[in-house]
Parts: sequence; C-alpha cells; structure tokens
Amino acid sequence: MLKVFRFVAAAAMAVALTPAPSAAAAPALAAPGAPIATLFDDTTSFTHTGRCTQGPAGTVRTPDGKTKQVMITAAHCFEVKGETVLPVVYAPVHRNGKVTYPRVGEIDTQRTEFPLGNGELMDFYRIIDEPDWAMIRLDQGVEASTWSTSRSQWGGAASPAVAITGVKDYPSLGNQLIAFDNFGQPICKDGMRTGRSCGTQVARTQNFVWHVGLDFASGDSGGINYDPRTGEAVGLSVIGFGPIGNSQQVDRALEQAYDIPDGQVNQAFTPAPKAQRAEFATLRDEIAQENPAAADRPAPAPSKYHRLNDAVGAAQADAARLAGEAGQLPKADNPVAAAQDLAGRANAAARGHAGEIRSAIDAFVK
Repeated sequence: MLKVFRFVAAAAMAVALTPAPSAAAAPALAAPGAPIATLFDDTTSFTHTGRCTQGPAGTVRTPDGKTKQVMITAAHCFEVKGETVLPVVYAPVHRNGKVTYPRVGEIDTQRTEFPLGNGELMDFYRIIDEPDWAMIRLDQGVEASTWSTSRSQWGGAASPAVAITGVKDYPSLGNQLIAFDNFGQPICKDGMRTGRSCGTQVARTQNFVWHVGLDFASGDSGGINYDPRTGEAVGLSVIGFGPIGNSQQVDRALEQAYDIPDGQVNQAFTPAPKAQRAEFATLRDEIAQENPAAADRPAPAPSKYHRLNDAVGAAQADAARLAGEAGQLPKADNPVAAAQDLAGRANAAARGHAGEIRSAIDAFVK
C-alpha cells in the first residue's frame, strides 16, 4: 500500500491548532482532491504528522432512514507504524495570511479487515483485495463541495474543477474473483501530492478497480478517482506500483459501511452541492510557513513518464469537453455555424495535442 505521507519540515516550530469552524463558516472544507492532515495521540503539532487526500463528499441515507454528512478517504491514512493516529481529520487551509488546520470531522466507521485462514490460496486474494476505506462524519457546520480539483505539492495552477455527479455502481461479482467489464474505460484522479493525472481501467476485483497511468504517490492516498466522461466517483487512491495501481471502489465502500444493497448506492448517496471550496494549502505552503528557505527550492522537472501522462491527460480532457459541446449543438441558435466553429476548434486542439504527445513519446523512448 501507499505509505501515509508525513510532512517533515526543516524547522521544528509547532503549528497551533485552530478552533473548529462556526456554523456559518464557508467555503467548503470537505472537497474531493483536497489535502487532509491527521494528528498522533502524543502531539498537538502538525509538523511531523501524516497527509492524505479527500475522496467524495455528500449525504448518505442509511437503511433505517437516518442521514449523515460524510467524506470518504482511505483507512490506511489512520494506520502509521509505531504511532497511534487520532480518528480526526483536519484540512490545511490559508486563513489570514497563514496556514491553519481547522477540524473537518472524525471517523464514523471504517473497513473491517478480511479474516485469514491457514495459508490457503484464498488468503493471497484477500490480502491483495482487502477493503481500504474510512467514512469521515463531518462536524456540524462544516460545508462540503462536489467540485474536484487539486494542485501538486509544488503548487502551480489547480486542475480544472470537475463536478462529481454520483457513484459508479458496479454490479457485485458474487463468487467471481475478477471481472473485465470496465476494461479500457478512462479514470482520473486528484491528489495532494501529485495533482491530477488520468489513465485507463484494466479490471476490477471484489473491492478494487485496477488501472494503469494514474501514478499515485504517498499522500495521494484516499483521494478521489472518477470517470472523466460522467463525473461519477469510481474509487479512492490506495496502491501504486509505478504506472500500475488500484483504487478502493466507492460503491463497495458505501455498501459495506452502511449496509446499502447492491445496485442502490446512488439512491442512498447524494454528492455535496456545487459549493465554493476553501483555499487549501499545498505541502510547499506548509513547509514555507516553517522554513521559507526549504520551500524556495525549485520544483523538479517532470519525468519522461509524467510528461507523457500529462500530454495524454490534457488530450482526454479536451476531448471530453468538446464532446460535451457537441451534445449541445442542436440547442444552438445557429447549429450549422456552431458546428463549423466547433469543428475548427476541435481540429486545432487535435493538431496541438498530437504534437505534444509525439514530442513526449520521442522523449520517453530516447
């Protein structure tokens, strides 16, 4: 699994806890792709504690009719070797010229580990497919947003905001161990460590979607994975082996957490509204507050892999945007003129992206 990323600043100055936001506090502290911080039981400083990323947020209705405001992330964000992690989530945000850490919520429920047998073959499957989710119940007055976006730890421009429209509700596999019904479908992620990247789904198991191209890094754990065509939440970033990785399925997490019947996740879970997101701090911002000199170091140049992945991701994003415009052509005042304009822009975009991808491929194979 991805290790929970620890923020280790060069200076040891403690960061004071800030009070929880009031009922009128806005904008949203719970938002897909935003960073989260945790605390250990023996410290009140965030300087050396873990960082993860937020998954989808919204309202869940349990079978007994109760409703809860939740945000979903990875359970292993609360499992650090040699430490006891408090079951509480905070968000690094900019307030009054400083990075502060308002409280977001606390664990409502989290995964139950698979029981292992006596070394039989199924134990291996259980280990690689063990569920990895935690439901964070939002504190009273904490707002949530459906907009997903992220910036890498080095800052820079945020990825274009994407509205999470619902949950990709896969049919249960039953006794089947693996399925390929999602093979070739696109998937994108937002993470506090590496920002946005997009890839391709390959297969799915009982709990995970497997894919290539997302390239997780520690700190991206728990972050939203979504279908760029529909805006549906697909998974949570969990495990990465270079370009190969897997994601905890969001539908399975909700089903297991709240006893939601298979196929009824979207009747039980409603994504948060399109609220304004808080001004979340990057890891570089946090380090700069502790030691400005350490944060002045330039960001490393993108690797050959990242350059190619970014070029393909940009092309996919443009294709999805243009396809959406094409669907609106019949509603245009002058559909013919609108179609001609769209065709021209699509042609220019295709040529531009083809050149960028070709250049990235040439650099990759050298």
